[in-house]
Amino acid sequence: MPLNIDTFRNNLAFHGGPAPVNRYEVTIPRFQTSSLTLLCEQAELPGKTILTVEDKLYGPVRKIGYGQMFIDTTMTFICTANGWEEKEFFDDWQNQIVDPEMYDASYYEDYITDIRLKTFTEGNQPSYSIIFMEAFPLNVGAINLGWSQNNEYARLSVTFAYRRWKQLPKEQDLGGSLGQSEGFQT
Repeated sequence: MPLNIDTFRNNLAFHGGPAPVNRYEVTIPRFQTSSLTLLCEQAELPGKTILTVEDKLYGPVRKIGYGQMFIDTTMTFICTANGWEEKEFFDDWQNQIVDPEMYDASYYEDYITDIRLKTFTEGNQPSYSIIFMEAFPLNVGAINLGWSQNNEYARLSVTFAYRRWKQLPKEQDLGGSLGQSEGFQT
């Protein structure tokens, strides 16, 4: 069947159009960081890798899956001028993981939390939600400062390690429009 542009457009419209990548919110519920929800400038929907072992009995090699691997995710936050609260928040969180004076490590359960990433449609209705389970800030990036950066603002890149991620079923998605989710303050 030859490509028919009308069929393509109708099929896309039937499924709600293309998914927007600029409508999402990130929530870190354990630390009551509703202000960070709005200030997450960039996030990633994570991928997943299937771990395999090669098996060759006769003929071509087969790859047989035996597990999953999850790759760290990076989010970028806008820093506000009043005290650089976002940088301070992630620095404090890392200081809870390993004490910067004594270098004592905390118990794993004491510093992990679940991070929620929720995407929205063009009409600001929830469309896809995931939870990064047992997450913590692995790397808080440097922020470049410079005299010539007059029209720029500070961005903080944070790489999170997590045990795994899972998609929330539609019925578990708590609903709410963009900016009206749990923990979000207007």
